[in-house]
Amino acid sequence: MKPLSDVIAEIDRLHAEDPAGLELRYAQDMTRWLDRLEPSPDPLLAIAVRAQHLKRWECPRAEYPSGRKGYLQWRRAAAEHHAQLVSKVLRSAGYGASEIDRVATLVLKRGLGSDQDVQTLEDCACLVFLETSLSDFAVQHPKSKVERVLRKTQAKMSPEAESLSRELLAVRHKDR
Repeated sequence: MKPLSDVIAEIDRLHAEDPAGLELRYAQDMTRWLDRLEPSPDPLLAIAVRAQHLKRWECPRAEYPSGRKGYLQWRRAAAEHHAQLVSKVLRSAGYGASEIDRVATLVLKRGLGSDQDVQTLEDCACLVFLETSLSDFAVQHPKSKVERVLRKTQAKMSPEAESLSRELLAVRHKDR
């Protein structure tokens, strides 16, 4: 079995193929938040966090219907795609079926609300969204939708991550 650093390097190599150049930075941001939330994470969680959007550009949102239903279909399909790709990376790295299944479970966010590692991955995703995408989202959508998305995002977070999000949003508001 290859060491964690080799697996992360392979995931990053795949992220670096992104034609828009966005996914490697997203993965690094996810890991940065993981390090803040969980200083000594389980290696399988670290892999899942880093691979959450693996080759996301291969699942364009535009290929799905507009609206919430299409958005949810796209997210499910994208998550399945990410899980399949990271599973392939892990198989090539010599990981066993139980480790591969665990990482896929995390990437698919199965057990959200009952699995602490899934919650941590979700917390990282929410914090990255708030830190890097909320401002652009807010410019593109009416205030009522932004407020609704912000409430839903914070409702999905653990108390610790929600506290961090309030700090993050307070700093952003103060900087304006």
